[in-house]
Amino acid sequence: MNIKFYYSNFLTFWKVRNPFLRATCLLIVLSFIIDLYYGFFIVDSFSQLGFVWKMNTIKFLLSKIGLCFLIYISYFILDKSPLLYAIYLALTFLFYLPIATLFALSDASFKPFECTLFFLATFYLSTFVKVKGLQIEGKQRKVDVFLITISSLIFLIFIILFRDNLYWNSLFLKDIYSTREIFSDKISGATNYLYHLSVKTVLPVTLIYFMIHKKVFYTLVILITFLYLFLISGNKIVYFSIFIYLFFYFSHHDFVQKIIFYFQLVVAALFLFPLVDYLVFNPSPVLVGTFVNRFLFIPALLTQWYFEYFDGRPFFFAESHFFRLYFQSPFDLPVGFQISKVYLHTTDTYANNGVVSDGFMNLGIIGVILYSLIVALFFGIINSLKLNAGYFGLYFMYIYMLLSAPLLSCFITGGILVFFIMAIFINNKNERDLDYE
Repeated sequence: MNIKFYYSNFLTFWKVRNPFLRATCLLIVLSFIIDLYYGFFIVDSFSQLGFVWKMNTIKFLLSKIGLCFLIYISYFILDKSPLLYAIYLALTFLFYLPIATLFALSDASFKPFECTLFFLATFYLSTFVKVKGLQIEGKQRKVDVFLITISSLIFLIFIILFRDNLYWNSLFLKDIYSTREIFSDKISGATNYLYHLSVKTVLPVTLIYFMIHKKVFYTLVILITFLYLFLISGNKIVYFSIFIYLFFYFSHHDFVQKIIFYFQLVVAALFLFPLVDYLVFNPSPVLVGTFVNRFLFIPALLTQWYFEYFDGRPFFFAESHFFRLYFQSPFDLPVGFQISKVYLHTTDTYANNGVVSDGFMNLGIIGVILYSLIVALFFGIINSLKLNAGYFGLYFMYIYMLLSAPLLSCFITGGILVFFIMAIFINNKNERDLDYE
């Protein structure tokens, strides 16, 4: 028996598959932690939103079988592309785990669970997307000038419009909603569109580009612009997205290691949040409410509501300017306010829907299939772009955008189409080969 031979083979296997095993273990651990969070914290603290405890053993087992199925698919995605594997893990964490928890522990309906499972399984098709010629080689100096010019113009436009309307309490997440209300009253349609394109795509791409090229001064200018746009708007996503971009930029070179490190921090945070809430914020669960409930369970609950409300009666894009010519909305309110009216008994809150529920709302099951294919194509093209690994934080924010916004809004208002255009010009071999840490 050649012990040395078997030991060598084991080390080879561990070196190659260790990231897969670590990511799988973390995903399983997160699955059970999210279940425990729902039972011990969410139901008790946020039952007024509609969270209930009705555990169904069969559905619980099905939810874990579904997770095993997704992990099985992930093995083959990793073999094709580390970037797509990392994106797939993030999608599974944000989309599947919360909806599976509600499915199992609140006895929710099958359709949201099944459609989310299908949406993620379809992602495997992204590994077959191969698009060549998606780059225009250009001089770095011209790209530098273009990016700093457009960013400076954005900064100048908003300074002219808002001048010294800075709300410093926003840095400590105080008076956020009053700041947002003032900002909404002052901003017009065109500048609102410019604002969203800026904070979701133009400035993030520019920030990461200058960090990769080690342009410290320009990086600081973009960070200041980001901070200014947050202080005048009170948009928490803008605030938190800065930390996401920096976190994923500085954490490891490898896409898979980035998402593994992120999962490790999430596990640690989920253990610490209840303790900090108890010691510092008692009796209000600030961290559990602000982060865990807002980013995981609320999108899942809204998905359930949209599926329930539009089951059997598709909306056919009735709020779209083009489709409005053919389909009339049956509601007096925008659909997000209609959902809030029915389920929250208020019209002061807009209930967002993500890509899965958006597809179902507009076209039923056909919409879920179509949107799943579009998302797989989108990330397949991102993989074909082969941008520097420093941009992973931007991909992660696009994933969260897909979780909480309609697909068309993600591509137009969310800036995904603008990202494709920018990526064509910044995507060059010199940048991809740069050591960005």
